Amino acid sequence: MKETIQTIANEVKDVAGQVDPGQIRGLAQHVSKTGRIFITGTGRSGLAGKMFAMRLMHIGYQAYVVGETITPSIEENDLLVVISGSGNTKTLSHYVSKAKEAEATVALVTTDPESLIGQTADLTVEVPAVTKKTTGQRNTIQPLGSQFDQSVHLLLDALIVYLINNYTGSEMSSLTKKHANLE
Repeated sequence: MKETIQTIANEVKDVAGQVDPGQIRGLAQHVSKTGRIFITGTGRSGLAGKMFAMRLMHIGYQAYVVGETITPSIEENDLLVVISGSGNTKTLSHYVSKAKEAEATVALVTTDPESLIGQTADLTVEVPAVTKKTTGQRNTIQPLGSQFDQSVHLLLDALIVYLINNYTGSEMSSLTKKHANLE
């Protein structure tokens, strides 16, 4: 088991090390200057998006998860962050079209910047990981898109730290105050 854990950790570290830091900084700049942030993804990518939205809220941003009942309509000056390994998920592509109609900015976190969504996104963060559609094309011991999902979670958590250090200056005590207490 130790070997498996170490191999997975090394895989994620290798993927994260290949992401262009300029793309992450670009996403941070968009997050810091936007009105509200909307996040979407399907399956495990959607779960990574929900974790990202939670942390954005903790550090003081207005963050919403697409599809939740309390999510308002997207508008001009808002940011839609789409997490999609393939960049071709039909429902996410529909959300991108709606966001573009509203004149919102679209950021895509994906393995394929040339994908359908990548072609219309204003900003792309390329994560060179295995997805469920590329299993066998790259080296991983993990099933389906686990490598992508784990890498995205790590990168988005790193982005939160970057935002704290460079934009919000949030103290850990203020984050704790915004953490759920009905548990």
